[in-house]
Amino acid sequence: MSVAPHIPGLMVRRFEDRDVPPLQALFDLDPEFFHAINGRDIPVAEIRTALPPGRAVDDKFFFALVKDDRVAGMIDIIRGYPEPATWFLGFLYLAKDARGKGAGRSALQALYGWVRTQGGSALRLGVVEGNTRARWLYATEGFVYKGVREPDPAANRARRTLVLERPL
Repeated sequence: MSVAPHIPGLMVRRFEDRDVPPLQALFDLDPEFFHAINGRDIPVAEIRTALPPGRAVDDKFFFALVKDDRVAGMIDIIRGYPEPATWFLGFLYLAKDARGKGAGRSALQALYGWVRTQGGSALRLGVVEGNTRARWLYATEGFVYKGVREPDPAANRARRTLVLERPL
């Protein structure tokens, strides 16, 4: 069983404390993205510790995506949410200069096989309704609409979010 998915062109490893400053620097260089999807800046520490109800730290897999010895993005994925065989992709982030070149698609495709080897049978995610590039990617990867989550300040959700799922 592999500790991390294999994504062509990227090194994927468990996120470490040393990865916080370079990932936060990428976030800080990309305020338009975070304001468009969340209405605010999001600190790495918040994503790194976020867990859905009923899930434990052992269910969270947080990976650094590294290219040319530099952090170029991250993956946050949760085992067994909202059902035991469903994995929830909490966040797939790529640096601005890595987007639109196939890295997101490669990351998703790598996750399908990796999640299957971990016993998962479906991948679920939420995508902000206005994020048309991501919605197009997910649609072309076979994700289907499962529901909607309305804005909820108590849940730090500022935008209407579509819930999508893909069988593996």
